[in-house]
Amino acid sequence: MLTAASILLVLFAVSSAQQQQQQQQPNFTHHAVLDPSGKFRLNWLPATNGSEYFTFECVVATRGWIGLGFSPNGAMAAADMVIAWVDASGRPQISDRHGPAQGNAFPPADSTQNYELVSGRKNNTHTVITFRRKQDTCDPQDWKITSDTTRLIWAFNDQVPTSADDIQKHTERGVKSAQLVNPPTTDGMSKILADPSTKIYDMRVADVKVPADKRTLYWCEIVELPQWKKHHVIANRMMVQKGNERYVHHLVVYGCGEEDMSEHLGKPAACFDDTQVFSPMQKCTDYLAVWAVGGEDFVYPSNMGSPMFGDSKQRFVLIEMHYDNPDLTPGITDSSAFRFYLTEKLRPVETGRFTVGMPVTPVHLVIPPKQERFTTYAYCPSKCTSRMTEPMTVFTGLLHTHLLGVAMRVRVIRNGEEIKSEMRDDHYDFNYQSPVYLSKPLVIMPGDDLIVECTYGSMDRDTMTYGGFGSDNEMCLAFMEYYPKRNISSEDCMSFINPEGLLEVLGLQKDQFNIGQEAFFVGSAVTVINQNQQNVTIPNWYKNDLKMTDDMVTKLQDYVKNSPQTVSCALQGRDAPGGNLTDSSFFKMDGPIQNPRPYVEPAAVCAASSGSGSTTTSQPTRTTTNRG
Repeated sequence: MLTAASILLVLFAVSSAQQQQQQQQPNFTHHAVLDPSGKFRLNWLPATNGSEYFTFECVVATRGWIGLGFSPNGAMAAADMVIAWVDASGRPQISDRHGPAQGNAFPPADSTQNYELVSGRKNNTHTVITFRRKQDTCDPQDWKITSDTTRLIWAFNDQVPTSADDIQKHTERGVKSAQLVNPPTTDGMSKILADPSTKIYDMRVADVKVPADKRTLYWCEIVELPQWKKHHVIANRMMVQKGNERYVHHLVVYGCGEEDMSEHLGKPAACFDDTQVFSPMQKCTDYLAVWAVGGEDFVYPSNMGSPMFGDSKQRFVLIEMHYDNPDLTPGITDSSAFRFYLTEKLRPVETGRFTVGMPVTPVHLVIPPKQERFTTYAYCPSKCTSRMTEPMTVFTGLLHTHLLGVAMRVRVIRNGEEIKSEMRDDHYDFNYQSPVYLSKPLVIMPGDDLIVECTYGSMDRDTMTYGGFGSDNEMCLAFMEYYPKRNISSEDCMSFINPEGLLEVLGLQKDQFNIGQEAFFVGSAVTVINQNQQNVTIPNWYKNDLKMTDDMVTKLQDYVKNSPQTVSCALQGRDAPGGNLTDSSFFKMDGPIQNPRPYVEPAAVCAASSGSGSTTTSQPTRTTTNRG
């Protein structure tokens, strides 16, 4: 029979054990809900302060087993997985596994178990499993965690396994993309919302009818800003109308400089279709804000803010909303809004924005069909960056392509040697375009050469894909935010190949095509005489007449990389009055930017499992096509 003293001793031991377990739980800095119903929540703490380990906590609405996987493309094949549960006796169990070589068969156990159980428990409704693993386990059956987008595949079943060999098929599963490495900002959204001095300003579209007879709609509207004194934007949030999450694809807010756009007030209209351009788009080009599908709340570091209001000359902005309706669903009406969180207490560091890429036209950006990987190149040479009077410190950015994009990166070449850049994603996801917080800012110096590479996978396409604003068209743009802000409204560096040379590579003679003055904005401005001697637009010719050969693909890849490009450069310059260069200047490059010493990520060196020798690891390369 237990005495009172022994009972107290047992209770003290249990309490001490619980306190010790709680003390061992890390302070998770990253969170994501993986399923639409909120049944699978993931918390994690990246490798920080010299630690090699990522720690994950899965909180799942089940009393059975739970599974979490890291995949290059959302499929089980080639994925790294862990399955865990709390057994009938209350003891947590964990099993390190990997996807089959092909298909969706039962995942076999890894030959080396690299996932370490931290704790596990369950109650009447949920199971909570905490585990950790090295960022790079040096195990070819495991996923090396990088700053790339990772597809998190999740699953669970309410049945409790009797052993690692008795795991029944999942009852629920899904996929969600996330960036596992990038650090959170110092101040969270909760602090901003709790601050009574925080102001809000919404830019909203009203009752936009999404068409059911075509997939893409770009909707544009001019808005007049209130005459407030200068504020700093300290956070922003996209508020998609409930139920329209699958249709609202991205939003861009442009400033209109000193242009008087009052004649367009109250006259929203479709823009960037195949036949016309909403005319204000040619005057409002100062990129102020951007959001894309999958993007979450954006919070600035506590010492930074983006200027808004207080400029009596810039009275108008343009809202550009992109809707994507792949199933041509009828009856969709949208009134989504983009919310700015503001403060009148100006912060010490003011940020600016810089865009690098290529024009969105069918004669400057082309991707041939049936290609596992095809890469385009946009250049910003030292002749342009030399106009900067001080370094540009990039702390965040958004990489943007459309459905075919599989990888994208910004390369920085300094004195013939490439420096490390975290503005890259080798596992790009069209449906997860969230701003990237760089763990180490990217410093662009005057005189640096910049290359933006966009890699596409077009195995599912039968005809040429070309630059355009529709989801089935393509883009290649890197939006970067930097500090300290320069005294200039628009900063970009765009390059483009010679369209005449491109069309000649595709087999046309000079007398077979005409490139109109509006080719930068309207695809129909470029026409071709087709095989039936008809005058058709270049998109029409791509779809109905152009037949690509392997030799043409090879020549095209060489042309988009190595032909001399023309650069449109708008950066602060020493030679401009007052130290500012407010208008773009055009110049032709002599040839492509060379990268004689590309940056190579140091290979991880780990002790082999046998205890002798070493092994190095690299990440699998994704070659499949993004699917909307």
